[in-house]
Amino acid sequence: MRPLVRASSAGALALASSVVLALGGGSAAAVEVGGTGGAATLLSTADDAAQRAATDYWTPERMAAAQPADRVVAGGEVPAPAAGTPSTRSTLAAGDALPVGRATRGTSGTAPESTVTTGTPWGGPAQVAKKVGRLFFTQGRGDYECSASSVASPAGDVIVTAGHCLTENGVASTNVVFVPGLTGAGAPHGSFPATRLFTTAQWRDGNQSTAAALNYDVGFAVVRSVGGRSLADTVGSFAIDFTPALDRVTVLGYPGRSAKADGTTLQFCTGPRFTDVTSSNDPTTDRATLCSMAGGSSGGPWLSGLDPAAGTGTVTSVVSFSYDRAPEVLYGPLFGDVVEAVYREAARI
Repeated sequence: MRPLVRASSAGALALASSVVLALGGGSAAAVEVGGTGGAATLLSTADDAAQRAATDYWTPERMAAAQPADRVVAGGEVPAPAAGTPSTRSTLAAGDALPVGRATRGTSGTAPESTVTTGTPWGGPAQVAKKVGRLFFTQGRGDYECSASSVASPAGDVIVTAGHCLTENGVASTNVVFVPGLTGAGAPHGSFPATRLFTTAQWRDGNQSTAAALNYDVGFAVVRSVGGRSLADTVGSFAIDFTPALDRVTVLGYPGRSAKADGTTLQFCTGPRFTDVTSSNDPTTDRATLCSMAGGSSGGPWLSGLDPAAGTGTVTSVVSFSYDRAPEVLYGPLFGDVVEAVYREAARI
């Protein structure tokens, strides 16, 4: 698998082409951009004032009260797992969760070397954990949280998450802030407000209760530098690739508070990725993996080729949804041409 963009410093990346957008301040209007047949959708922009307001908005109290933005689809039978997948299934994948509490981060010594189907506190190297974080945002009158991760781009300022974390029913999220490496004590690497939000036209314009839209449930945000340093300069970034594959993946995310999670601890699952064989879905546009991780993990990265010691891996999908009849299986969109087009608009290449 060859990543489209490898994790690197901004200075080591060359621009393939220049994308120039006329950006207004604080606009929430969606605009089709690029020559991609409407695949890439600029949802909104935030000017300096809006970015400062978003940073100020997310007090520790509001972060603690934010609700997980999860997706559970009605129907769907338990799919047949890939050969070699353990028959033991765990319980909750993306159900309702209580508000997030501020608690001490977990310190499990578990490393992702064998198949792990229940969300387990990440005890591996910090160079992996700091690239993943909480995404806080407002939709309507509610405050919510998802997971997201830093991905390589020429300017080092792009994160990837689920589309439903950036827009619901065509309305863009506001007060969007990314907190990498979240801990119970707060933001060890700072809070990065979003300047622009992007998703696929299929997600924005589709029926978001259906698999047809969920299979394009991917979003990218451009975030502002903090203290004169870009996100990638601060925490690094994962490579990203858009080649469909059936391989072994490590799923990372911040599930909301539940009986199995404290809401501020990065968790992981790891194991084979397999084809979605449910009758209601198109197996060419999404994949599944056995993973029990509560709501709030939406948007967390699926990493191929993770090397914990080096802190490297390639994002090849994100946590999108589960079925109510099979909550122990998480699903993520395939990163094909459509998602690549959106990424290129966000990364300006």
